[in-house]
Amino acid sequence: MTTPTHRLSAAAGSLLAILTLAAGCSTPTESRPPAPMDGGTGAPVPPPPPPSPNQDPTYRFGAKFEPPVGRVVHGEGQWKAYNDKYEALLPADRQPAAELRFVDLGDTPRGWEPDKIAASLAAIDGAGRIPSIDISLRGLKPTPAELATLPDPLFGIDHDVANSTTYDARILDLIQMAKAFRKPIMLRIGGEFNGWWNGYHPYEYPKAFRKIVSMFRQAGATNVAFVWCYEPAAPDDFDAVNAAGEPKWYPGADVVDWFSIDLFAAQDVGGPVVGHNGAGTSHGRTLRFLDMAVAQNKPVVIAESSPSHYNLGNPASAEAAWAEWFTPYWGLIASRPEILWFHYINYDWTLASDYLANGWQNNDLGASPSIASRYVAELGAPKYLHAGERHLLKDYQLYQ
Repeated sequence: MTTPTHRLSAAAGSLLAILTLAAGCSTPTESRPPAPMDGGTGAPVPPPPPPSPNQDPTYRFGAKFEPPVGRVVHGEGQWKAYNDKYEALLPADRQPAAELRFVDLGDTPRGWEPDKIAASLAAIDGAGRIPSIDISLRGLKPTPAELATLPDPLFGIDHDVANSTTYDARILDLIQMAKAFRKPIMLRIGGEFNGWWNGYHPYEYPKAFRKIVSMFRQAGATNVAFVWCYEPAAPDDFDAVNAAGEPKWYPGADVVDWFSIDLFAAQDVGGPVVGHNGAGTSHGRTLRFLDMAVAQNKPVVIAESSPSHYNLGNPASAEAAWAEWFTPYWGLIASRPEILWFHYINYDWTLASDYLANGWQNNDLGASPSIASRYVAELGAPKYLHAGERHLLKDYQLYQ
């Protein structure tokens, strides 16, 4: 979980403007491939190509742990107390099939705790859900004030992962955990890859991603699907390459099983796709990233989502959230057949000082019986795949 551009306080505004501008500008040696499909204009996007003759037609993309055509996996967030509240709102036949967890590969005051990570995997499985794990390629994230004092804002460890053995032992710990777990895992490597708030290094991040996938595969950890995740507060240089054809951020179709996107702001899921100044909006960037997924023939998981700046505990704000965030959110899922999985983060963000300082509010569905009722009704649609139907996912039965 991070604090992207449109979620920051005014105090960080000047730093934000400088870093965002720097992150968003291509160097003279960079280029971007032609925008795929509709280029983020909001026009209808043709469906992905039909399955190849050797692909099971039940699954449009043929990706590991993909749901059958017409189904969308329902998942939940990472805070246990609020997950408990979320699950209590849902009928037995609408319980989430997946659950988020976050692990820092870099150093933190907690130290490296492989036993606790393994226990977390077991707990998620014991509750009847698939672990959806984010491996951050950093340690603790600097505060905006700390970041302003750093000589180099690129504080991630992705370049160390890519070019040294410093973190190989920890990666091997994760591999052994995955192999011992045996069951399906969705592994998001360095989520929100080009957001300045993560401090990753252009051209090094994709090398780190590829190295980690290679290590998992060489070790025979075949029960893992690899996820590449964007956040639309970041620049839309996700498909940029340099003069040598090296990718700035995209690790490559051979190592990415799923594309992924995090959606928090209302402007991520709806509204204009081009601003008054002619630049793309957050919604435009969302659509362009989804277009890239279609062009690469990859399914998409919404890895993190909630209406961050609406207070569901306030009736007026809750109604605005339903009109301005939930309704466009469901509409985006319905209109983009490549979106096959989502996680809703049920949490009161005001309990976390960093998020409170940046205007995040109470997104606990239990704070609004009216919104909760409509949410539960939406999940009653036949397209949503819940915990009791995990066995329908592609290759799921191979890992039991």
